[in-house]
Amino acid sequence: MGKNTKFVAAFIDDISDSKLSGFPSQATTIAKDQDFRLDMQGLTSGSTHYNLQVQINNQTRITSLKKAAPRTVAHVLVPTDDSWTPQQIKDALTNSINI
Repeated sequence: MGKNTKFVAAFIDDISDSKLSGFPSQATTIAKDQDFRLDMQGLTSGSTHYNLQVQINNQTRITSLKKAAPRTVAHVLVPTDDSWTPQQIKDALTNSINI
């Protein structure tokens, strides 16, 4: 696992479980720090999944990521039926890291 991947994974791991349920139906930022943010981009067609994306913040302190901002570095489609636990969401985001 590369250095930047570890930074993204650490951000995902630090997201409070309470923020990973009861998502709103409109786009919003769910969690953020200086380097990354977790955005709910909205619902998929048919409103069956929430589109969650981890993106690099423009003001990141991580030098090796500054040129990549505001790129999406992890994403997951979470069922709207609340069948996924916060840990399942974190695992899916971590497994999708692409940086």
